[in-house]
Amino acid sequence: SILLRFVIMLRSAAAFILVGVLAVVFKRYVQGGFQRKDGTAMGVAKIRHYEALHDPSMRLYYDPYACYMYPGSFIQSLLGENRTRRLWDLIIKGALEMLTSRTKWLDDEVMKAIQSRNAQQMVILGAGYDTRGFRLEFPDNFVVIEVDQPDVQALKKQKLEKIAIYDKQVASRMNDAENKGIVSFLGVDFNKDDVGERLSDRNRNLLRLDKETIIVLEGVTQYIPKSSTASTLEQLRKILPSRSTLLVSYVPQDVFDDPGKCGPLKSIEKLLKMSETSGEPWISGWTEEQFKLFLEELGYELLSDVTISELNDKYLKPLHRHLDENDVLSAERYAVAVIKDIT
Repeated sequence: SILLRFVIMLRSAAAFILVGVLAVVFKRYVQGGFQRKDGTAMGVAKIRHYEALHDPSMRLYYDPYACYMYPGSFIQSLLGENRTRRLWDLIIKGALEMLTSRTKWLDDEVMKAIQSRNAQQMVILGAGYDTRGFRLEFPDNFVVIEVDQPDVQALKKQKLEKIAIYDKQVASRMNDAENKGIVSFLGVDFNKDDVGERLSDRNRNLLRLDKETIIVLEGVTQYIPKSSTASTLEQLRKILPSRSTLLVSYVPQDVFDDPGKCGPLKSIEKLLKMSETSGEPWISGWTEEQFKLFLEELGYELLSDVTISELNDKYLKPLHRHLDENDVLSAERYAVAVIKDIT
């Protein structure tokens, strides 16, 4: 009996140590990507890959390409959904739920803009390793333009070209010298280039200026000065038709001023510290009212502005995957706006 208890204690201790080691390794695995130019893009791809690990009946969406967008994806695949979630929770509790709900919300709003506002093209700003242009079902003649730093786009194209060898949908949708697909790439230096001017360049013939457009600005505004966000949105408003749709995420000002209001304090602090350590600190935030006025001054009409708590109830609760209210990481808000009709 004593020997048996001793063996059980040893096994428990070994399991505890193993979990600790795995947590450290996984933390470095998560943080490691953020030391690269495409680190933020890889981090979001890891979240989308996590969603694919669920049983189909429990998924919010399915991204078959996310696992090819970052090295070491086999780690999450081997761990499976449950262990992957537990390890993410040890690092930043609530981050998984926040980012995977964001992806689902954007997917839904993209399709809504197509169906209810007849959008016929989409511009994804700071696209990173976004795969919507390849995994969503679009109507005929729909066009997707991904805008990002040339270096990041070069890395993404390399990955997509490898996927295209065996995946007909990716191969058919890439717009390059060999194929006239629906997804085009525009390399831009956001600090120097006029995005609107580059998009409307007639020599490139990328954007149809008379067609209602979806503008996606996901996980970008917190990293750049408010003036840069304003400049980009103003440039786009000048070239796009009214009722074009803006889908944008932003950080509540409370994240900086009173982080305890935005969820578990330790999670918020870790999130801010990780972004700072990576060399991409969060620098911009708005209150709900400030963001509404910000958009109005730029010529956009706000239609909705939702919180993570709302998405937790809408998307995760029906699947019994929701967090308790005290565990929700409300570090972002998500807004839908349209370009005002100036007539």
